Amino acid sequence: MEIKKILFCDNDLWSLLNFRGHVFTRLYQNGYSVALVAPRPNNDMVLSKIPDGVKYYPIDIDRCGKSVYNDLKYMRQLYRIYKQERPDYIFHYTIKPNIYGTIAAKSLGIPCTNMVAGLGYVFNDGGILSKLIIALYRFSMRKADKVMCLNSENRDTLLRKGFCKSENMILLEGGEGVDTSLFHSDVVPISDSGETVFLFVGRLLVDKGVRILVDAVRLLKQQNTYNFKCCAIGPIDLSYPGHVGAEEVKRYEEQGIMEYWGQTDCISKVLNQSNIVVVIPSYYFEGMNRSLMEACAMGKPIITTDIAGCRELVDSGKNGFTVPPRDPEALADAMKKYLQLTTEQKREFSVHSREKAERVFDINKVFTVYDKILEEASK
Repeated sequence: MEIKKILFCDNDLWSLLNFRGHVFTRLYQNGYSVALVAPRPNNDMVLSKIPDGVKYYPIDIDRCGKSVYNDLKYMRQLYRIYKQERPDYIFHYTIKPNIYGTIAAKSLGIPCTNMVAGLGYVFNDGGILSKLIIALYRFSMRKADKVMCLNSENRDTLLRKGFCKSENMILLEGGEGVDTSLFHSDVVPISDSGETVFLFVGRLLVDKGVRILVDAVRLLKQQNTYNFKCCAIGPIDLSYPGHVGAEEVKRYEEQGIMEYWGQTDCISKVLNQSNIVVVIPSYYFEGMNRSLMEACAMGKPIITTDIAGCRELVDSGKNGFTVPPRDPEALADAMKKYLQLTTEQKREFSVHSREKAERVFDINKVFTVYDKILEEASK
């Protein structure tokens, strides 16, 4: 089978463009026909990021909802698009595209690969409906030709719980990769003067650790001896259970705890400043935290939690620190520990972060995996 047409399906267009854009753009440039399927974004600026020549099919999806009716409606939409487009291969991302996209694809005889970007909140719910979703997830994942995951703990969980066979599992050891030629800093990462900026990057969610960071900052400010501020940048995701809302963020600003820098589609410009330390105290079921990878590529020290998808980014004491999840005291201690480093030690952290990104997270390693999947499918 000669593969000429490839479709990418995700539950969020911004994520598809931001995390997988390099992959499908390269495939298009190499002569493949490429189509994208994802919900229409609220911000039309996102639409402008779709490369010329790449098709886009908007679709309705209740990303975090548990309505069977809405999910079946979503699956019917996928079936119609797949039948109309007739791709030779499909890549699915996140839980609902993995479940319903695989069922639709296999009913039409189309091979597909599913990516488990993270196990998600469903795996941490424990309710009856979540158990039913997990059972449906297991059924659909077994039908996929390949399954990609982003850390060894997720891989082991999926294999142990029978979601796929070991021969069909692909571990992306460096996550989804970073284009280190685009993510690089042209400023001195650590200056001799100026305040340290502890920057949270990501969706403002409770289980991404926003409130843990706020509590840690309060503890550190009580000591009143260090020159630093805490800032956050990223979307307020109202569709996700346990989001941190605008009123709460405004309250933190009024209390002088955190500055909110809004949302950006060019995080590299934000990170291209001196004295930034990226702090993400997540206890979310991460795949491989993209913001931390980008921070490493930009030569930023990082502080995060000792969980799968975060701990892999840190060589402790060399480019940052890890702390136990849900522990603001430990986080405050790690932030204090960084503030007490000499300027030269801080610069060494920055250098090590960049070297780690080049060694482990280079996007070219991801290109090789996609090429191999398509090569094997064509045989």
